[in-house]
Amino acid sequence: MDTAAPARLDIPGDRSPPRRAQMLGYASGNFGKNVLASTMDFFLLFILTERWGISPAAAGLVVMTGLVWDGVCDPLLGRLVDRSTDRLGAYRRMLFVGAPVVGIFFSIFFLRPGAPGSLGQHAIMAWAITIVLLFRSAYSVCDVAHNALMMQLTRTPGAATTVSGLRYMFSCCGTLAVAYCAPAFVDPDRDGGHALVVVAGLAAVAYVVTLWLSAAAAPRSMAVSTHAQNGSFAWIVGNRPLLMLLALALAQALTLPVLARSVAYIGKGVIHDAGWTGRALATLALAQLVTLPGWMALARRRERRVVLRFALVAIAIGLGIFAAGPATMIAGIAVFGAGNAGLQMMIWILLADAVDNGERRTGVRLEGLPVALLLLTLKVGGGLSGALLGRGLSAIGWTVGQPLVQESRDLLLTMAWSIPLVGALAGLAIVLGSTPARLNRPAAIA
Repeated sequence: MDTAAPARLDIPGDRSPPRRAQMLGYASGNFGKNVLASTMDFFLLFILTERWGISPAAAGLVVMTGLVWDGVCDPLLGRLVDRSTDRLGAYRRMLFVGAPVVGIFFSIFFLRPGAPGSLGQHAIMAWAITIVLLFRSAYSVCDVAHNALMMQLTRTPGAATTVSGLRYMFSCCGTLAVAYCAPAFVDPDRDGGHALVVVAGLAAVAYVVTLWLSAAAAPRSMAVSTHAQNGSFAWIVGNRPLLMLLALALAQALTLPVLARSVAYIGKGVIHDAGWTGRALATLALAQLVTLPGWMALARRRERRVVLRFALVAIAIGLGIFAAGPATMIAGIAVFGAGNAGLQMMIWILLADAVDNGERRTGVRLEGLPVALLLLTLKVGGGLSGALLGRGLSAIGWTVGQPLVQESRDLLLTMAWSIPLVGALAGLAIVLGSTPARLNRPAAIA
């Protein structure tokens, strides 16, 4: 049974449509976030194995530990901000204080801890895990705050599509920046490692500046519930659109990142061209950026479930093209990227829908907790995905400085497309198994 709606204190104007400048300022934070997130997603495993000499299986464990810890922190933070009487003030403070801390730990990670060979494997592992955990703890604070702010900008019809699309456009631009700087990560010791330090420092600065801009663009007023919000468990369990979204998010986070994370290894071990990695990542980002306006237009006119089907089918087709052979891999990455743009955009639209659904059912608006649960799902899935790739690299015999035999190269390519394909098909099954009522029809254009 739905909880009776509590009394609410509505601040005048809290339902007015957000201004375009405000949405752009907020969405710009995704540029800095994605510069750091993409760098860690694409190159953390590679840096650990190729620069620090950690075995792929152990490096995968570092990736998994960091992301799982980050994800576990998210619900705790989300619960705290939902209990705050000044959520918007809490969001801004978390961003203004947390962003520089994130930038510092990110930059420290790319500084060599001593001369090459001066530290043993255990010391390197301890250092890597410590810095990654510190970085992920601070990143979690800013991630929850920034994503929860979106819920305050999507309370008018059509705003969720616009804000989600703008966010992902800035994310694609961040990925493009990382792709442009890929040689610094694929060949981290060139120029004595100075290029890597400079690129990492610039990425940290971009993160701080754009997160501060997001905080400055945040709304100044919001609707406040006088309810004590003790029924959050029932709010979550009874929110079927949210549960469906979490299942979809887990399926894609566990599998789809394997393709992008494999690109650096494919460039080095299969193509034998470090520049190919940058071209592949640039293709991925450009395909997402170019097709995103089309996905936004489609999301305004078609049911959520239809848009998700199109996106997942496009991802599967792209993986099939990639699997056809080296000559078609870049084309496959482009089609995969086009589909992934639609999927990632829709995930955040569906989250806004789920938050609104929970408020309609119960009269209580939770923002931090559902955002944190989605982030937990994405990060735990991504962490397990990193561990899976690390084990796979060990299984095929990847060794630093040693060329791959043909069989191992074939296995690497197969792993890069087959695991994401399983995720795309699983996501498609989740979407097809949902009822239309759980995926609301598109709202009016903002």
